[in-house]
Amino acid sequence: MRVLKATLRRTPYVPLILFAVVFAAVLLSSELKSALASPLTGFVQQVVTGTLLLGLLGYQWMLFFKRVTKDNRNARTVLVRHRWMGAAATLLFALHAVRFGHVWMSALSAVVFLIALTGVMNREVLRYRSNAIYLIWLVTHIGLSAALVPMVAVHIWVALAYQ
Repeated sequence: MRVLKATLRRTPYVPLILFAVVFAAVLLSSELKSALASPLTGFVQQVVTGTLLLGLLGYQWMLFFKRVTKDNRNARTVLVRHRWMGAAATLLFALHAVRFGHVWMSALSAVVFLIALTGVMNREVLRYRSNAIYLIWLVTHIGLSAALVPMVAVHIWVALAYQ
């Protein structure tokens, strides 16, 4: 129990991300959003939350580009913001996504959930003993994030084409 408390004190974003993933999964699988009032599920709300998600997604890549360019200025601050923005993006995704059902939307949702879950399993939370395991985790997290980019582009194109 002490270890769990220490981990939560060190990583307060973890419960928020886990809550967001569970909240989004329940919301999407039970189709509660279809029962909500029209202003919460309308086209304007989808565009606003989608635009915010796109902005958060773009911001999340800042950490990757800082690592690639070996720009270590404010590295810890960028990492902390990356984690909190990931939690915010997961919550926003719960508000943006409408339902499971279509194969494409289910795949897109699954990738978002996997990115959030792999993000939670970072080195600060799990304390990897082996650098190889850390590298596998990192490649998985970044690979899923890279796969999300073209999926989002296709999603935007299809969503706007059918409006």
